[in-house]
Amino acid sequence: MEIETVIGNNSFLPILNFVLEDYLACAIPQEREKRFLLEYLGPRSTLSLKYRCLCPRRGRYEIGPFSIYLFDPWGLFFFKKSFFLYSELYVYPRTFNIPKFPPLVKGTVPWFGIETSRVSGDEDEFYGIREYKPGDPIKRIHWLSTARKNKLIVKQFQHQAFFRMTIIFNLDKDKNFGKGKESVAEYIIKIAASVAKYFIERNVSLELIAHIGEIAHIPFNKGAEHLEDIFRLLTIAQAESRISLDELFQEFAPYIPNDSSLIVIMLDQDWEFLPAMLSLKAKNISLIPLILIASSFLHPSEKQKIIKLPEMKSSQAFDFAPIFFSCGDNLEQDFLK
Repeated sequence: MEIETVIGNNSFLPILNFVLEDYLACAIPQEREKRFLLEYLGPRSTLSLKYRCLCPRRGRYEIGPFSIYLFDPWGLFFFKKSFFLYSELYVYPRTFNIPKFPPLVKGTVPWFGIETSRVSGDEDEFYGIREYKPGDPIKRIHWLSTARKNKLIVKQFQHQAFFRMTIIFNLDKDKNFGKGKESVAEYIIKIAASVAKYFIERNVSLELIAHIGEIAHIPFNKGAEHLEDIFRLLTIAQAESRISLDELFQEFAPYIPNDSSLIVIMLDQDWEFLPAMLSLKAKNISLIPLILIASSFLHPSEKQKIIKLPEMKSSQAFDFAPIFFSCGDNLEQDFLK
């Protein structure tokens, strides 16, 4: 992170032999207190300081306060004054390049084959009408056209796009194996951030559903601002969930739209919940599992914690074979396997 601080001396007297200190909560412990020894700042003048620090962990931080130490001419005593000025900082999760991803095959083609997108995030921009399809919300029925044609007609809005993608994951506190950056939660967040970036850059309408001690839901949208919203959520997410992935899925499954794709980021310990997710095929929803190998995050002496579960024949169960990740992997390369 690069920082620029401007200090002004409004007095008609110069300031001699003083120390400026900024507190950088996001930096590594030995670099959090950034100090500058200055000999002179003239009257009615300003001074610009530029400095930088490495922010090693994602999170939301407040930079500050800023302090000044004024010394007597002999350096025996000092006077300290703190300025409680803070700057909010989000350190986003580190992302990686995804060189290849299974092509999306479930989508909705808008009227006349023209792709439309919503730029404001609203869903009330009327586009046209069409015949009712199973799964369409009742509130979208166009009653006047329905009466004229003697069959159900629904309103179509501009948020329709060729492809819609839902990302779902659960940061289970009891299954957050590993430590620090080499933990399950950090890998899930890094993968979720990278996948979201990949699809937003390709103009796919994206939704994120997660449990991080509470339900976190970012509805469908596109664009750079939407990606910022997702990154901000992933920045503060912690492994505090006490529910299962299945409970989270059952809560939101009825609302995942027809003709879309679902990416589930999960542990191989949650393999038992996948059969329930396969029920989405009835809504023409494609399931893409991204699976972390739990045992790879444990020290060899701890691997007895892992319960072996029966394997599922992925070639028959999914539209795409699951992608597997282990602790220490080059995640870019995992997407090429």
